[in-house]
Amino acid sequence: MDTTIAISKDTRSLLQEFGKKSESYDEVIRRMYNQIKLQEKIREFVDESRYSTLEEAKEWTKLKIKALKK
Repeated sequence: MDTTIAISKDTRSLLQEFGKKSESYDEVIRRMYNQIKLQEKIREFVDESRYSTLEEAKEWTKLKIKALKK
C-alpha cells in the first residue's frame, strides 16, 4: 500500500542529488536507512573507548568477525 508524505522542495532536491539515475524516492530512502543502520551496527560492534590503541581495536574486531562466522 503506497502512501504520500509531505516534504519540502529543498528536501526533495536533496533526495534527487543523493539518488542514482532512475532510482525512486522509496529506493533512495531505503538505501539511506540501510546505510544508517549499518553505521549503527558498526558503532555497536566496535566501541573505541574500550581500547588504548587502534591496533587493539582492529585485533578485537578480527576476533569478533571470526566468532560470528562460526
